[in-house]
Amino acid sequence: MRACGSKMAQDASMNEDILSKLPEDLTDRILARLPLHSLFRMRSVCKKWSSLLFSSRFVDLYSKISPQKPWIVLYTSGELTSAYNCVSRKWHNIPIPILSPEKCVLAASEGLLCFGNEFFPWPHLFVCNPMTKFWQNLPSMSYIKTIHVVGMTTNPKTKSFRILVSGLFFDEGQNGRLATEVYDSTSNSWIVGGTPWPIMAAAWKLGAGYAIWCNGLFYCITFSPFGVIAYDIERRVWSEVQVRMPASVVSPSLLECKGRLLMVGGSEDGVCFAIRIWRLEPERMAWEEIVRMPPGICKEFVEKLHPSRHFFSFGNAGIVCLTISESTPALMYDFSQKSWQWLPDCPWLPDINNWQLRGISFEPRLHSFA
Repeated sequence: MRACGSKMAQDASMNEDILSKLPEDLTDRILARLPLHSLFRMRSVCKKWSSLLFSSRFVDLYSKISPQKPWIVLYTSGELTSAYNCVSRKWHNIPIPILSPEKCVLAASEGLLCFGNEFFPWPHLFVCNPMTKFWQNLPSMSYIKTIHVVGMTTNPKTKSFRILVSGLFFDEGQNGRLATEVYDSTSNSWIVGGTPWPIMAAAWKLGAGYAIWCNGLFYCITFSPFGVIAYDIERRVWSEVQVRMPASVVSPSLLECKGRLLMVGGSEDGVCFAIRIWRLEPERMAWEEIVRMPPGICKEFVEKLHPSRHFFSFGNAGIVCLTISESTPALMYDFSQKSWQWLPDCPWLPDINNWQLRGISFEPRLHSFA
C-alpha cells in the first residue's frame, strides 16, 4: 500500500510538471474542452486557473471550442429548484438569491435569466447569470403594474441585453389597458412602445407567457382564437402574423431553433391525439409539420395529461421540453439525436400537488454583462 501511494504521488507530481511546461495557449485549449460544470470545479486548483475562467480571451475561446447545449430549469409556484444539464444528464442545484418567494423565471437569453413577480402588482425585475454570478436589479417600469408577457434578447458583442414586457396598467379613468415597455441595458432605462389596447380587446391579443426572439422580432401566441403576433423592437409596434394555425391545435407554444420559428402543440388527428412540432415557412407563411411524437410515447404523455389536455412547451438550440401541470415528469426532444426521452426525476423538486410545473431553457455562458 505504501509503495502504491508513493507511486500515485510520483505520478501526480509528474503530471503537474508536464502541465507547467505546456505552452499557455495549448493549456487554454485543453481546458476549453472541459464541460462547463468541470470548469467551475477546476477553479480551486490554483489562482491562475481561477482568474483564467473569466478572462475575455478564454471566454471567447471556450465559446468557439465547446458550444453548450441548453440547460432546462424547472420550477413551481415561483420557486427556482434546479437545472438539468443535457450533456452530463444530471440535475444541478443553482443557488440564486431570490428576493421574495413570489419571484420566478420570466425570460432567458444566452446565459442570462430574468426574474420577476409576474402575478403581483408593482413587479420588480432583475437579471442574473448563474454561472458568473453577474447580478443586476432593473429600474421600475413606467406604467406596467402586472406582467402578461416577457421576452429577452442579448448581444454578447456589445455585452448588452434588452427585455420586452407587456402588461396591465390603469389610466386616469381607472380603465384597464395593456402597455408595452422595453428595457435597454446600455441606457439602464425603459422605453414605452406599442399600442395600449383596451383590456377586453387585449384579452385575445395577448395571453401570458414567453415572447420568443427570432430574426429581429419578438413573437408570442394569442388566444381566443389561437394566433401569432410579433413586436418590432425598433419600430415599437405590434402586428398580427398572417399565418393560419393548424386545425384543432391544443396548448401551442413557440420557440426558436437556428433562426427558425417553431411551434409545439397537440392536435386531433381523427380519433387520435398527437403531439407535433411545426416550423414556420416564411415564403408560404404556413406551418409545416417536422416532428411527430411516436405513438407509444404519446400515449404515455397523454395519460399524464388527464383530466385536461393542457401542457407547456419551451426550448432553444435544438432542445424541446414539454411539462405537464401537477405532474413531475418532463419530456425532452433532441433535434440532433432525433430522440424523445423522459428526464430523470429532480431530487430538489418539491411536491407539486396543487402547484403548476413550469420551465424554461437557457444556454450557460461565461460572458460577462457587467
